[in-house]
Amino acid sequence: VDGPDRQVWEFPANPEDQICANRVGDTWLLGGDPLPPMSQAGNSITVFDGYGQVFEVIDPLDRDATAGGDLNVIVAPMPGLVKAVFAKAGDVVAEGDRLAILEAMKMEHSLLAARDGIVAEVLAVAGDQVEAGAALVRLEES
Repeated sequence: VDGPDRQVWEFPANPEDQICANRVGDTWLLGGDPLPPMSQAGNSITVFDGYGQVFEVIDPLDRDATAGGDLNVIVAPMPGLVKAVFAKAGDVVAEGDRLAILEAMKMEHSLLAARDGIVAEVLAVAGDQVEAGAALVRLEES
């Protein structure tokens, strides 16, 4: 990044190749070519090129716990530092109870119980550095 109006992008496979992005007024030029106009409404970004393309911005923390996956395991949605664990084996929890806090991307994220149950096992402690998808708490049926 060279500033708010200029960025230089390098490619790890070939570091001598670079692309410059420059803002001129309200338009960004990528390698000297203007980028197509776009519009953002909520989580949808529409790029007006050809027939237009719509992209959805996905928040990795905004997920429906009932949409699939194992509701018995609370996992880290992204790599981060476990700041606190509130659950203990044997605790009875209700859907939505805060079980742990993960610090990621300079923010603290509460990890909640996806369903009612009993804490069967706590797999992380405060201070653990975890990868995305790491199991932190396992529930059993109540």
